[in-house]
Amino acid sequence: MKIFFALLIIITLVFGGYHLTFRQFRLPLIARTFYLSGLEFILLGMLLGPMFFNVLDEDSIKGLEPLMALLLAWVGMLFGFQFEISMLRRFPLIQFLAAIGEGLVTLGFVFVGIYITFGLFPEIPENMKVIYSLALASAAACTAQTGLALVASANHKVNRDSLNLICYISSIGGAGALIVYGVVFLFRPETSFSVSFLHRLGIEAGMTIAACFSLLLLYTLFLTKWRRSEELNLVIISMAVLSSGMASLMNLSPILLNFFMGFCLVNLSLEKERIFNLLISVEKPVYLMILVFLGAYFKIDSMWPLILGLSYILFRILGKFSGWFMVVALKPDSKRHSPKLGFALIDQGGLPLAILLDLLLGFRGEFTRIVISVAIAGIVFNDIIGVYFQKRLFVVNSNE
Repeated sequence: MKIFFALLIIITLVFGGYHLTFRQFRLPLIARTFYLSGLEFILLGMLLGPMFFNVLDEDSIKGLEPLMALLLAWVGMLFGFQFEISMLRRFPLIQFLAAIGEGLVTLGFVFVGIYITFGLFPEIPENMKVIYSLALASAAACTAQTGLALVASANHKVNRDSLNLICYISSIGGAGALIVYGVVFLFRPETSFSVSFLHRLGIEAGMTIAACFSLLLLYTLFLTKWRRSEELNLVIISMAVLSSGMASLMNLSPILLNFFMGFCLVNLSLEKERIFNLLISVEKPVYLMILVFLGAYFKIDSMWPLILGLSYILFRILGKFSGWFMVVALKPDSKRHSPKLGFALIDQGGLPLAILLDLLLGFRGEFTRIVISVAIAGIVFNDIIGVYFQKRLFVVNSNE
């Protein structure tokens, strides 16, 4: 009974708060960005979690794991819809490679920094250090447009070419990081020592391809003829439930599996516009639910999560600046873009939160919960620091 009570509270908070969050109010830029990002729902999750009212206790959270997997499947499919080949061909190949490379450079910087930092904690097993470092680095590589759009809308003198390039990078750059995140599941404790790394890589790739092919075949059978909106919605929701359940049973990442499904659907299905409209219509409630569940896992019993969270963000900022310098070096018209535009890549968005929740479902344990607390603290710091730098960046550019 408690699990249904917890679910009812979450749905009421999310859909009630959704009508207040993501709306434009006349607030200072930093306060407005924090409010529009929905981070207040992390606080709601903390209040519902074991630290306070214990509505979302361990048993309730475990019972709601199928719902979490469904949320992750939805995010993965929506992200895959951004990679329509016919649309990507409109941009130069070097720009696509630069966007992917920017994310991978950030991932590399954060991975090395976090892995070295975890070396200070010998109680963490070696394979788990790799898992946590890869997961946090993959989350750090993602970029969102929330803060960028707010600053640009308030400043009409922004270089539009640079703004379009940053928006393109923020839409595409997370793909490489998401695929690298799939490597995390090769280091699962129950499998990482039973077979060789390459053998495990082949098994995981084969399982993912087989699952994607089976689901794609089912989608094709259901979508061979035109369906009314109600029927199409039922098909997409049912397939999302099926794919998330399949990923959970096969110990695969729901995000990664459904990212490939979204990529296939947007390039093969004639109903891609209607499917996308359905996916995007509940994007924000899905995002807010993920925040609530992460808040329930959030735990601070010392200053270490805050200190490590700040270190995590410093590594990320260093990686974003390095990645932007690589983009400028690869772009033939790089002189038009300020080297300071790396500040505009700092905002993270919703995909990193989904990656963190996916890590929680795939690797349970006290260490995982502490690492997630570090990452959430880092995300809060990132929103505060990122908006400040973005504001200074565009003020400087408008005066030039």
